Amino acid sequence: SSFPNGLAAILGDNAIPKEGVQQILIFIGILEVTLMSDWTESAEFPGDLRNGTFEGAWNKWNDKQKLQKRAVELNNGRAAMMGILGLMVHEEIV
Repeated sequence: SSFPNGLAAILGDNAIPKEGVQQILIFIGILEVTLMSDWTESAEFPGDLRNGTFEGAWNKWNDKQKLQKRAVELNNGRAAMMGILGLMVHEEIV
């Protein structure tokens, strides 16, 4: 069967089982503690989670290009947050 959209998928009558929500939250917690952290302490900047991997193209760019790439990524993240906020507001309005 299908689950409803939005908060009804977690809190509604036909919601995802509590065990399923717990599995999702535990998985996210494990990712945050293990993979999504700077465990090598070799980050060039806040949010750099390469941990010594994915060095390819990044090392070919000069500092100005790196700063521009980071600014583009930051702006894309902001746009994504505004988009999901718009979807959540629309879900509550309609």
